[in-house]
Amino acid sequence: MPRKIEHALSARKVQTAGRGRHCDGGGLYLQVTVTKDGKGTNRSWVFRYRAGGKLRELGMGPLSTVGLSEARERARALRLKRLDGIDPIDERRAKQGNTDQLRRERHTLRAY
Repeated sequence: MPRKIEHALSARKVQTAGRGRHCDGGGLYLQVTVTKDGKGTNRSWVFRYRAGGKLRELGMGPLSTVGLSEARERARALRLKRLDGIDPIDERRAKQGNTDQLRRERHTLRAY
């Protein structure tokens, strides 16, 4: 039987959390940063996981667009992809057309 993920964040905590990263469990984090003018905060969701020995972070959207329950559902879907051996960042890049071939072409020197 799979173990239940204990959620550390409540709706109230999400709204009042101070600067930094706040873990909800299962790789889901609320990232709170201060705006450039120092008068406000930006809140966004991040999914953190390890692939190929490296820690990777995938942005999941701002709190104003993606609520707590939706962020948890998205993180669950990403965990399922990781169990299938799929790297969500590589999958997203492939969908956006940023394949390895395009990356190699950008880094080659061309004579103009």
